Amino acid sequence: MIPDSMPGPEQEDPQEQPLRIMFLGKSGVGKSSSGNTIFGQHVFRSEMTLARVTRHCEKEVGTVKDVPVDMTGKVKDVPVAVIDTPGFFETDRNKGEIEREILKCVKLQEPGPHAFVYVISVGRMTQEDQNTNAVIEAKFGPRVWDYTIVLFTHGDRLEGKTINDIVTVSDDNLRNFIRKCSGGFHVFNNKNPEDQVQVTSFIAKIQTLVALNGGGHYHTALYPEEERKIRKRQESILAERDEEISKKERALQERHQGEELEEKKKELWRKEEFNSRLAAEKEIRRFSNMWNILRFILILGGIALTLAGLWPLVVIIFVIWIFFGEFPSVRKISGLSKKTK
Repeated sequence: MIPDSMPGPEQEDPQEQPLRIMFLGKSGVGKSSSGNTIFGQHVFRSEMTLARVTRHCEKEVGTVKDVPVDMTGKVKDVPVAVIDTPGFFETDRNKGEIEREILKCVKLQEPGPHAFVYVISVGRMTQEDQNTNAVIEAKFGPRVWDYTIVLFTHGDRLEGKTINDIVTVSDDNLRNFIRKCSGGFHVFNNKNPEDQVQVTSFIAKIQTLVALNGGGHYHTALYPEEERKIRKRQESILAERDEEISKKERALQERHQGEELEEKKKELWRKEEFNSRLAAEKEIRRFSNMWNILRFILILGGIALTLAGLWPLVVIIFVIWIFFGEFPSVRKISGLSKKTK
């Protein structure tokens, strides 16, 4: 149940938008392979001989056919957008670089994922998995688990058992984590992509999860305060650069076509999102530091005035503090100015 005091999901017509699914998890658990299984074809790089092949967030759109609607056997085709992400805690990349790569993709997941899929191999939850979960919650906010379903991979290792059997006898860490995720769990055998029943039942579970969350997506208001401000400022920077980006896209269309054009557009947006994210982070933190300095000055001033017996000035300082709440420039870059509304 979504508490009344928390922001609720933003409503949208599910007929107009594909079901947006964002994969999360550590490296090598089969996120890309699972995306390929969903679409029934090789759309994400997942060569078993290559380690950590997903360097950037990638999005593919398709349709999953014959998804069960109810217990009567009625089915329907569901448009789906899968967002594949790099693995957390890659040994050859900086931790902050990976987090920025995943969080910067506001355009790719616009207006927000309907569901997060936490991908994990069949087996026990490792310390690295627990560290990954902690990072996800810190960056996306505690409400992220309300929108999450756990997807086990390597279903070929079940050896005649069901995934329910495995979960029942698993360690407490794994069972507690599954209880925290509102979408429950599912299993894929990515070595048997012809089995589309595993896909249609998975999409049906995600649709149930979306319904439990009011039919909406995970939006900016659900992120932690600092990340929320960064995202709002990044969105504002991208909006300010919209005309310039459109010119660059038109220039690419004049020089390239087909798959080459699409790849060039992806490179353009990666660069724009990276630069806008970096600029937003710097602005937010700079003004946050300025406000912290101002607070320190106000505190010292209040103490000095109190010792000097100038109580009226202390009251004025306190009123100013309450009135502004935040440093004015922080209000502007957090998306509250009229220009960015």
